[in-house]
Amino acid sequence: MKITEQQIQQLYTFTALHYVEFYDVQTELVDHLANGIEAQWKENPKLKFEDALRIEFKKFGVYGFSDVVEQKRAALSKHYRKLVWKFTKTYFKFPKIIATLFSIWLLFKSLTLIENKNYIVVPVVIFLLVFNFYYLFKAKRETKLMKKKTGKNWLFLHVTSQMGGIIHIFNLGIYIPHFFGANQSWSLTKYLVFSAGAVLYFIVFYVAVNIVSPQLNKTVEKQFPEHKFI
Repeated sequence: MKITEQQIQQLYTFTALHYVEFYDVQTELVDHLANGIEAQWKENPKLKFEDALRIEFKKFGVYGFSDVVEQKRAALSKHYRKLVWKFTKTYFKFPKIIATLFSIWLLFKSLTLIENKNYIVVPVVIFLLVFNFYYLFKAKRETKLMKKKTGKNWLFLHVTSQMGGIIHIFNLGIYIPHFFGANQSWSLTKYLVFSAGAVLYFIVFYVAVNIVSPQLNKTVEKQFPEHKFI
């Protein structure tokens, strides 16, 4: 016996009623439940759909689907961070490393040549933070638009909007002046650390926004061709 389209829709409703709000996670669970029910029917063709579903759901334990959602979120976030790291490393290999080192040197040289370092530090920090907050605003807006367009919540959009958790590290950027002592004199080591950190911050952010997020969108779009995420 095979599950009918109507029963598939019942499974979607079932997952939603059990607090799975993300459609991409619902789809994975529906596929898993459907395969389990069909396997039961091979052994017992007379088993009712509702009874087979109840048996399958019990396999998820006391917490039901909640553990699955969190595991999926963690796995997707980890995958996102791995991709960011993979593409970020290319900026420290030839030929991109030339541009990376030149950017660090240029910022370092500017700091050493200008008497008041804050003329450089403050604009750089503001630029990076504005870049950060603009992305957060844009990502939140796109998530809402996608929900309105498809009528569904998507876990992968929530993960990309948070950059797999990397965004929380970026938010620490606001403490950079305090950490380095904005009103104190800096050693050459601090100049170098700040220069390298600012360039790395920008590279990671650029990679996440312009390479990894679009790539993840394309991957999900292949799984759900009826929707456009790009």
